[in-house]
Amino acid sequence: MYSNILVPTDGSDHAERGVEHGIDLAAEHDATLHVLFVVDEKVYGSTPALSSYEVALEQLAEDAEDLIGDIVEEAVEHDLETTAVVRRGVPHEEILAYTAANEVDAIVMGKRGAAGEPEEGAHHLGSVTDRVLRGSDVPVTPV
Repeated sequence: MYSNILVPTDGSDHAERGVEHGIDLAAEHDATLHVLFVVDEKVYGSTPALSSYEVALEQLAEDAEDLIGDIVEEAVEHDLETTAVVRRGVPHEEILAYTAANEVDAIVMGKRGAAGEPEEGAHHLGSVTDRVLRGSDVPVTPV
């Protein structure tokens, strides 16, 4: 049913649960697992010095490479073909662009990201997950 499953991650606990579910789903369908980490440039857009901005983004990208490397190792233990990418940009835009460009059949992601738990009575999905759900042409499973 699925050939290409995307698991976007930001390293948060919710994202990790999404990754675990994505690995299980890919193993069940013998699908290729695509792991995507988007370094959110908007978060560091207010950094006053350009060199500080670039240094911060480069450090985040290096940390992201380590994180997705660990996910790839776990996927390989499940005999999954994997692709891992780190991009810079606006997370939901990059997730949707990657989905369209790589024939992704399904997206599995944490219901919230690094921002953490909502306040009581607040929306239960994080903004990135919500935007991906609203903009995706493929099934999205928030975990």
